[in-house]
Amino acid sequence: NAPSWYDEAYRALAEKGMRVLALAFKIAHVRSDSDAMSMPREECEVGLHFAGFVAFACKTRTDSPMVIGALLDSAHAVHMLTGDAPLTALHVAHEVRICDPAKPELVLVADSSGDGGTKVRWVRALGASQATVESFEASKLPQLSRKYELMTTDAAIEAAAELDDEVWSHMDCFRVFARMSPSGKAKVIRMLQERNQRRVLMCGDGGNDCGALKQADIGLALLSGYGDVNTSSDETPKDGTAKKAEESLNEQAKAIANKTMEAAKLQKQLLQAKQKELQALQQQWMKEEIDAAAARGEELGVMGHVRIVKASLGRMHRELMEERKRLHALYGNVYDKKDTVAKLTAEVGNSDNDLPMVRPGDASVAAPFTSRSPSVRNIVDLIRQGRCTLLSALQQQQIMMLESLISAYVLSALSLEGARSSERQMIASSWLLMIAQLAFSYASPIQQMHPQRPLRSLFNPAIFFSMFGQAVLHLIAMKVAVDMSREEMGPDKLAEVVEFHRRERLREMKEAASESAMEEGDYMAAAMAMWTTPFLPNLLNTSVFLVETSQCIAVLLVNYKGRPWMKGITENHPLFLSVFACVAGCAAMAWGAFPELNALIHLEPFPNDAFRWKVMGLVTTSLLGTFLWDRLCVAIFAPKIFKAMLDEVKSMRLNDALPALKSLGKVVIVLAVLGSGNIIYAIIGYFVYKRFSDAQQKQQQ
Repeated sequence: NAPSWYDEAYRALAEKGMRVLALAFKIAHVRSDSDAMSMPREECEVGLHFAGFVAFACKTRTDSPMVIGALLDSAHAVHMLTGDAPLTALHVAHEVRICDPAKPELVLVADSSGDGGTKVRWVRALGASQATVESFEASKLPQLSRKYELMTTDAAIEAAAELDDEVWSHMDCFRVFARMSPSGKAKVIRMLQERNQRRVLMCGDGGNDCGALKQADIGLALLSGYGDVNTSSDETPKDGTAKKAEESLNEQAKAIANKTMEAAKLQKQLLQAKQKELQALQQQWMKEEIDAAAARGEELGVMGHVRIVKASLGRMHRELMEERKRLHALYGNVYDKKDTVAKLTAEVGNSDNDLPMVRPGDASVAAPFTSRSPSVRNIVDLIRQGRCTLLSALQQQQIMMLESLISAYVLSALSLEGARSSERQMIASSWLLMIAQLAFSYASPIQQMHPQRPLRSLFNPAIFFSMFGQAVLHLIAMKVAVDMSREEMGPDKLAEVVEFHRRERLREMKEAASESAMEEGDYMAAAMAMWTTPFLPNLLNTSVFLVETSQCIAVLLVNYKGRPWMKGITENHPLFLSVFACVAGCAAMAWGAFPELNALIHLEPFPNDAFRWKVMGLVTTSLLGTFLWDRLCVAIFAPKIFKAMLDEVKSMRLNDALPALKSLGKVVIVLAVLGSGNIIYAIIGYFVYKRFSDAQQKQQQ
């Protein structure tokens, strides 16, 4: 006996995003509850009397529209897979900007035809009209999706697939999938992967999402139990356009970080005050216990006093834990807006803001990632960090292959001439390059997802041919360095070097000293034995060392990916400083700016300026030539990526390089102060820098 306004009322509630339950009842004429429980379902669920609707409003997280806007702005497709009713799902999709409000919505419905078959058609999603807008044809889905926002249900998509299996090849045309079963969600994702060649990131918070989370390339579980945390409408940015969505998201992240610091500081202060209060009360508690024992006529003794002290400490600890829990309940929610710390303090004693219990569920077990915050912003973090990790691994592979090739050629070239590298040179270059390699660990993503995807394979033509060309340029430069050094030295000098290294006595002395030190477990002595190994400096070794070091630097510099996916080399200060130090060191050693240093690492002075300029020309070829070749390969085989990199270069300003230059200036000043040998300058410089750092930190706060 549903009333005439039943459908209209349900639709009005559902179109507002409500979860609607219809309640009905039936009077069962039975003798006992057990008789009622034994009634079959078919008998219970007929002849019901409509009682009313129960409508639940589930607020969306404040930053969800910004996250969706940021994803759309970076050329990611966003779809909704939900078990909710179509109208409810559509309202939420509009609220979080998954659906374009400028496009009308169509929903796919499956009706039973008179001959026992199924008819699939498109109807308006909003409004009471069930008239057919478009007939269903799988081949027309791409064209239809450009005009409408398309929705479907699990039953409708299965019915459509029975008529035309091609529909599974157009899953990316649907914007909202409603009334989806757990297996239906997983199947949609599998079709996106297999038929559309898409890489899918799935977000879910319940057991119904486990299959989809496992099927997706990336699964992100959302913890349930946060209630209405992060749902305040006053946090929504005034200008929430897709163009500024990620910028607004970054600003909100900074605001949340500041709130977290502020709340943690306030909690610490209040907890310390409570601890002092409890410490004062502890003496009173102990006195009360002692007086009570005396009133009972008990003899306490030493163990009795120990028991009282232990009991008072336990009581203080319990009350301190309760206070910590209360403060966390008051100040733990940093997502919703609170104007000032004074307002936070005024809320002490109000238990209405207790944070709900948050529990990991089945989704956390199924997904490789779990968000601990009441927000989907971790989607953006995963994409940013994933791109940075991908590029870091890719460039490390490039660097390893090219440096291995360079080292192998150097060892072969020197061995063929009867020469070798100095232990001191290998130690010095290893230190410098190790610092530069460690600087790669400081690579971090930029705070903006670029629409252009990065390269992801060594066998991409842009990377493969770039590495091939770099290897050829490096080997040609090294061969030229070996040939001109051999020609400059002449056969007599080369023979002298060969004879020097053939002396078995020196090698035996080195091995004996090293073995003796290692047997005693003295690794410092072993290192000193290696450092003091006799070596005859020669022009061939010096030229090869400088060219090899410059080539290793070039490999790091050229193959560092940088923007638009990760911070550029000027933003990665450790890498910038280490590369600058290596380049400056090579130039200084080539010109003999520090003769003592050259002698320390067994470098022979160049015979004349002409030879020096030839070596520096090879160094420049290794640096500049490989850089130009790499960018040329990217421009030819990956023009979109080259354009994105070029746009980043065009957008750079002098101010963008100032932080790196400031860091370089600090390093130079520190080295100058230390080089002066005056400890007073060092102390003064330390205090000046500390005051400057404190002032900068206060200004940022």
